[in-house]
Amino acid sequence: MNRKELADRVRALRNDETLIYVLSGIQEDATKTFQNPHSEEEKVLESYQAIKAIGYLETAFDAIEADAKIDRES
Repeated sequence: MNRKELADRVRALRNDETLIYVLSGIQEDATKTFQNPHSEEEKVLESYQAIKAIGYLETAFDAIEADAKIDRES
């Protein structure tokens, strides 16, 4: 798959209602865990790791789109 095709797939994923719903749910659950002063340490760590993983996905998506844009401009 070339960079343009990857970028097209990334754009489709970013607009996918199911993926948006799932990632939003993960973020909301993590936020509730962080805001609860009685959350167990393990649960806080899991929430932190989940948020970090979502960040890695977003960074990878950004990189794929940037690479495709560079190719278009070259």
